Amino acid sequence: MSERPKTYTKKDVVRRTAQILDCNIKDIEDEVDGFFKALTDILSEDRKNLRIEIRNFGVFEIKPTKAKPKARNPRTNEEVYVPPRRKTHFKPGKIIREALKKPLSEVGK
Repeated sequence: MSERPKTYTKKDVVRRTAQILDCNIKDIEDEVDGFFKALTDILSEDRKNLRIEIRNFGVFEIKPTKAKPKARNPRTNEEVYVPPRRKTHFKPGKIIREALKKPLSEVGK
Protein backbone atom coordinates (compact mmCIF):
# COMPACT_ATOMS: atom_id res chain seq x y z
CA MET A 1 0.00 0.00 0.00
CA SER A 2 1.45 3.37 -0.97
CA GLU A 3 1.93 6.19 1.48
CA ARG A 4 -0.25 9.30 1.12
CA PRO A 5 1.72 12.26 -0.21
CA LYS A 6 2.54 15.18 2.05
CA THR A 7 0.33 18.09 1.05
CA TYR A 8 1.57 21.64 1.46
CA THR A 9 -0.88 24.53 1.33
CA LYS A 10 -0.44 28.21 0.58
CA LYS A 11 -0.31 28.77 4.35
CA ASP A 12 2.74 26.47 4.51
CA VAL A 13 4.39 28.45 1.71
CA VAL A 14 3.72 31.68 3.61
CA ARG A 15 5.18 30.28 6.84
CA ARG A 16 8.28 28.92 5.10
CA THR A 17 8.83 32.19 3.20
CA ALA A 18 8.43 34.25 6.39
CA GLN A 19 10.94 31.97 8.12
CA ILE A 20 13.48 32.23 5.27
CA LEU A 21 13.16 36.02 5.04
CA ASP A 22 12.81 36.48 8.81
CA CYS A 23 9.65 38.55 8.31
CA ASN A 24 6.16 38.85 9.77
CA ILE A 25 3.77 36.17 8.45
CA LYS A 26 1.02 38.75 7.75
CA ASP A 27 3.35 40.83 5.56
CA ILE A 28 4.49 37.78 3.60
CA GLU A 29 0.92 36.51 3.20
CA ASP A 30 0.03 39.56 1.07
CA GLU A 31 3.18 39.09 -1.04
CA VAL A 32 2.51 35.38 -1.64
CA ASP A 33 -1.16 36.08 -2.47
CA GLY A 34 -0.04 38.72 -4.98
CA PHE A 35 2.47 36.35 -6.56
CA PHE A 36 -0.07 33.54 -6.98
CA LYS A 37 -2.70 36.00 -8.26
CA ALA A 38 -0.24 37.27 -10.89
CA LEU A 39 0.61 33.70 -11.99
CA THR A 40 -3.08 32.79 -12.15
CA ASP A 41 -3.93 35.90 -14.20
CA ILE A 42 -1.12 35.26 -16.68
CA LEU A 43 -1.87 31.53 -17.04
CA SER A 44 -5.59 32.30 -17.53
CA GLU A 45 -4.99 34.67 -20.46
CA ASP A 46 -6.85 33.81 -23.65
CA ARG A 47 -3.81 32.57 -25.58
CA LYS A 48 -3.21 29.26 -27.29
CA ASN A 49 0.43 29.00 -26.20
CA LEU A 50 1.88 30.71 -23.17
CA ARG A 51 5.11 30.38 -21.18
CA ILE A 52 6.24 31.75 -17.79
CA GLU A 53 9.93 31.19 -17.13
CA ILE A 54 11.19 31.68 -13.59
CA ARG A 55 14.98 31.33 -13.54
CA ASN A 56 16.35 28.72 -11.12
CA PHE A 57 12.81 27.43 -10.52
CA GLY A 58 11.18 26.24 -13.73
CA VAL A 59 8.82 26.94 -16.59
CA PHE A 60 5.02 26.95 -16.62
CA GLU A 61 3.52 26.42 -20.07
CA ILE A 62 0.05 26.39 -21.52
CA LYS A 63 -0.21 24.07 -24.52
CA PRO A 64 -3.19 23.36 -26.76
CA THR A 65 -4.58 19.83 -27.07
CA LYS A 66 -6.21 18.39 -30.16
CA ALA A 67 -9.88 17.46 -30.33
CA LYS A 68 -10.60 13.78 -29.83
CA PRO A 69 -13.60 12.94 -31.98
CA LYS A 70 -13.71 9.26 -30.99
CA ALA A 71 -12.87 9.10 -27.30
CA ARG A 72 -14.68 6.50 -25.19
CA ASN A 73 -16.39 6.74 -21.85
CA PRO A 74 -14.79 3.80 -19.98
CA ARG A 75 -17.91 3.15 -17.88
CA THR A 76 -20.48 3.03 -20.67
CA ASN A 77 -18.16 2.35 -23.62
CA GLU A 78 -20.05 5.16 -25.38
CA GLU A 79 -18.13 7.23 -27.96
CA VAL A 80 -17.85 10.88 -27.00
CA TYR A 81 -16.38 13.97 -28.62
CA VAL A 82 -13.74 15.78 -26.55
CA PRO A 83 -13.20 19.36 -27.79
CA PRO A 84 -9.74 20.93 -28.04
CA ARG A 85 -8.63 22.71 -24.90
CA ARG A 86 -5.51 24.05 -23.21
CA LYS A 87 -3.48 22.20 -20.59
CA THR A 88 -0.80 23.26 -18.14
CA HIS A 89 2.68 21.82 -17.99
CA PHE A 90 5.49 22.49 -15.51
CA LYS A 91 9.12 21.79 -16.32
CA PRO A 92 11.36 22.08 -13.26
CA GLY A 93 14.57 24.10 -13.44
CA LYS A 94 18.07 22.73 -12.93
CA ILE A 95 18.13 23.12 -9.12
CA ILE A 96 14.88 21.19 -8.67
CA ARG A 97 15.86 18.53 -11.25
CA GLU A 98 19.16 17.92 -9.44
CA ALA A 99 17.40 17.69 -6.06
CA LEU A 100 14.92 15.14 -7.46
CA LYS A 101 17.76 12.95 -8.78
CA LYS A 102 19.10 12.34 -5.28
CA PRO A 103 18.01 9.01 -3.75
CA LEU A 104 15.33 9.05 -1.08
CA SER A 105 16.72 8.59 2.39
CA GLU A 106 15.51 5.73 4.55
CA VAL A 107 14.34 8.25 7.16
CA GLY A 108 11.22 9.20 5.17
CA LYS A 109 10.02 5.59 4.89
